[in-house]
Amino acid sequence: MKTLTKKDYPYQAAGRTWSVRQLHLIILPDKTVVLPEDEINRIHRAIANELCGSAETLSMDELEFLCDVTDASFAEVADYLGIHRSTVTRWRKIGKVPGQVMSGALKKWFWCRLFGRDVGDRSVPLTQAMNDDAFLSFARQEAIDQHLAERIERMTA
Repeated sequence: MKTLTKKDYPYQAAGRTWSVRQLHLIILPDKTVVLPEDEINRIHRAIANELCGSAETLSMDELEFLCDVTDASFAEVADYLGIHRSTVTRWRKIGKVPGQVMSGALKKWFWCRLFGRDVGDRSVPLTQAMNDDAFLSFARQEAIDQHLAERIERMTA
């Protein structure tokens, strides 16, 4: 099978459009072009890393995406946060995770589910561990440096 590489490919996920630096497609014998599962997983890990490492509050599209990527249910999210499951359902109505504290806690949880096992027991500088934004920014870069995720950028409208 032949492969086809697209550069700066626009990819829709988590309610946004992302620019994938290099997207590798497969051309089947019948000339159908497909995106292989390992390529989808690579892109989704990069997007999840970017979402978890940003300082912005999670939107519901982003929360749903992170749940899909990590195979987590809304019930697991609620249990992790120690809230009633109906609370997460109510968040859908407002379209975002309320509050920076909840959003930061979820970002750490999702990031650790995706990359924590692979990073292992590497130390975090104290200056990066003292607040959520600094830690999440450090964690995002660590995943890139350890080749667990790639850089990906949001496309602007």
